[in-house]
Amino acid sequence: MNSKLAIIASIGAVIIALGFLVYTGLSQNMVYYYHVDEFLPKATALQGEVIKLNGRVTDGSIQKNQMDYRFLIHGTKPDVIIVSYHGVVPDTFKDGCDVVVEGIYNPATHEFQATTLMAKCPTKYESQTNDKQNTRM
Repeated sequence: MNSKLAIIASIGAVIIALGFLVYTGLSQNMVYYYHVDEFLPKATALQGEVIKLNGRVTDGSIQKNQMDYRFLIHGTKPDVIIVSYHGVVPDTFKDGCDVVVEGIYNPATHEFQATTLMAKCPTKYESQTNDKQNTRM
C-alpha cells in the first residue's frame, strides 16, 4: 500500500512541476498583439507592457540616423503613433509598407520604443498569372 501511495505522490509532484513550468514559460512569452486603431484607446492601460503593434508606415515619415529610425505608423483612422527603433531593418521596410513592431509604449512621450521590427511582404511577391498561352506550331 505504501508503494502505491509513493507512486501516486511522485506522479502528482511531476504533474504539478510540469504545470508550473508550462505556466511560467507561457506567461513570460505572451505578448499582446494590437492594430493601431485598437491600441490607441487602450494605450495608457498598457503602459509598461511589451506588445506587438501592427500598422502602415506613413509616407514620408521615415527618419534615419545611422541605425536609429523614427517613423509614424497609422491604421485606418487618422490616428498615428511615433515609433523609434534602433537596429537593422528589412529590405522591404519603406514608406507605405505594413509593419509589426514589438516593444513598449511610453504615454508621456507618446512614442513606441520598438525592440523588433518586421515588415510584411508586399503584394509584388504574390504569384502572377501568365497571360500568354502556349501554342504549338
